[in-house]
Amino acid sequence: MSLDKVVEEILRNGEEKRFETIRLGEKERDEQVSAADKSIAEHRARALKQNKARIEQMEQQELSSAELESKKSLLAAQRLSMEALEAEALKDLAGYSAEKRKKLYAKLTAKAKKELGECFVYSNGSDKPLLQLPSGMTFGGSIECAGGLIFESKDRSVRLDFRFESLLEDVWNKKIQEIYKKLFG
Repeated sequence: MSLDKVVEEILRNGEEKRFETIRLGEKERDEQVSAADKSIAEHRARALKQNKARIEQMEQQELSSAELESKKSLLAAQRLSMEALEAEALKDLAGYSAEKRKKLYAKLTAKAKKELGECFVYSNGSDKPLLQLPSGMTFGGSIECAGGLIFESKDRSVRLDFRFESLLEDVWNKKIQEIYKKLFG
């Protein structure tokens, strides 16, 4: 074989190896790029899933927080309405006419006389002239109240509180659910 042919054969083999090396390099590069793309896609999918879960959690927290604030506001408004209603009821009681108070005080006095016998009677200063106390009952002094009476046994061991504030509070506490349902139900 001539030297030219040997050189030509070497060059041809070198060229084939070069193309084969390039082809293998390109194939390896394509496989690595494909693997990297797959890995990136998996990371992206995982990150999107995590972010979606975080966003949903944040949205749920915000919604829960808004609902809680809304309930707090509603309850505060309802409480204010109930307090205003209670204050209005006390104002109505305090606005009873002298004649109506006089009749009420006579009934309360009779009830207290049965329970306590001789006792002290307390009222606000403006209601003192309306009292018609039977024997054994003594006016004990003036108290701060919207109206009503307090009876206290002579030995001061028993007190009957019939002030308008106390009577209203008793009724209010017993009927609060019924009142609430009528107002807000």
